[in-house]
Amino acid sequence: MPSPVRELFTRLVMAMNTGDYDVLSEIVAPDFEGYYPQSGERFRGLAAFRAQLERYPGGLQPRSVDPQAAFVVGDDERWVITPGYTVLPLAGPERYTTVVETTYPDGSRWHVVSIVQIRDGRLAATETYFAPAFEPPEWRSDIVEVVPKGERSKP
Repeated sequence: MPSPVRELFTRLVMAMNTGDYDVLSEIVAPDFEGYYPQSGERFRGLAAFRAQLERYPGGLQPRSVDPQAAFVVGDDERWVITPGYTVLPLAGPERYTTVVETTYPDGSRWHVVSIVQIRDGRLAATETYFAPAFEPPEWRSDIVEVVPKGERSKP
């Protein structure tokens, strides 16, 4: 059975893949804050989050992210043992990292990594980095193993 975090992430990806932005009100916090460090942009609130998806030039590509191929780092429940050896679940804002590959409207493949904060079962904040796929350079071909497309190396 998938964890609540994995379910949230899958619902978000499916909403983006299908353009079902109405579901965002169920899974994104009203005071959401998104940040793109590479461009220095910050957007606040559910309305801004939704608008940046709806206004994306060329539109988001349907089914551009396979939620099963993507992964969430730190997806396990977190527990702590007190000095009295009582096991307690950790509460409060939870942080995860999501890693996906997506197709841009021009057909290029990009890698997207987001540091995600979840609060009360909703997406509360993200810090997202984007990088295009590229061919491995010849100068390091003798010291690397090229991973076949579609196969992943997980941290």
